[in-house]
Amino acid sequence: MKIAVIGTGLVGSQVVDRLVAAGHDATGHSRATGVDLLTGEGLDQAVRLPSTPIQPISSAEVAAAVAEAATEAPLGGAREVACPEVVPPDELGRITLAATGDGRRVVTDETAGLFAAVKGDVLTGGRPATTRYRDWLQSR
Repeated sequence: MKIAVIGTGLVGSQVVDRLVAAGHDATGHSRATGVDLLTGEGLDQAVRLPSTPIQPISSAEVAAAVAEAATEAPLGGAREVACPEVVPPDELGRITLAATGDGRRVVTDETAGLFAAVKGDVLTGGRPATTRYRDWLQSR
């Protein structure tokens, strides 16, 4: 995994050493290496996200499903709630940045973030939710 460590001093350099020893591509960054966290100078202007399929769902619809399940007879199992669309995180990033006027670009990086570790299919059954990500984003 590529990891950027902010700081090249006593602690930062040890963190980089440990990450590299564990097989990661880690580098330390500071003003001395051309990265200024206060101004953003030297930072990559790209957002890196994987293309693993996920189903974004609004918290309001999750809460409604939980409240509904709490008032019904016990299921003796799990209730699934499925989002109405499957969208990869890199596309969600593009949609979000465009909607908020953020000029950064999204780079598809299969090693980036939590969802990079997820393999396989997404949930397609269950109680269908109705709010699409773009609609939720516009309502905020």
